[in-house]
Amino acid sequence: VGGSVRDMLLNKSPKDFDIVTDIPIDDIIKNLKENDWVVKETGKQFLIIVASKNGQQFEIALFRKDSSHTDGRRPDSVSIGTIVEDSFRRDFTINSLYLNPWTGEILDPTGRGQEDLKHKVIRFNGKASERVEEDYLRVFRAYRFASTLGFNIENKTLKACRSNFETACKSISSQRILVEVEKMSGI
Repeated sequence: VGGSVRDMLLNKSPKDFDIVTDIPIDDIIKNLKENDWVVKETGKQFLIIVASKNGQQFEIALFRKDSSHTDGRRPDSVSIGTIVEDSFRRDFTINSLYLNPWTGEILDPTGRGQEDLKHKVIRFNGKASERVEEDYLRVFRAYRFASTLGFNIENKTLKACRSNFETACKSISSQRILVEVEKMSGI
């Protein structure tokens, strides 16, 4: 899911792979450990684990849906959801694409991801202002993706970024902002 699928469709080498599934998380952990994977369970309360073996690392999550976002960065809680709910909780349409590894089929539950990728558009999923208020880091991510991919930012997305820029600067740690600026700059 996400950036790895986007990058593959853009004929770029993905930097990492995020996996989503509907397999119960305890079954995933058990199976991985039985096959000598190292499993970090620190994100388990958010239905995420990190598995590594032979120098490869994967983030594995269940299809999720979020509750409210009171801190402007993370959901207060998450629960098991559907692929559609999972896709709409993600930031941008181009990051809400899924690849079925068994069939090679690209899944686009938002109905806009592939089209926006084709037309080089950065667009928040759903209501732009809500996506920003859920996680103010998304303001900086929008600018970074526009810069690094050479895409245009859709009008409502740009308006939400501009109107929330000052709040984003105050809400996000300077270290997180620095990471986005450096990624934007190719450093």
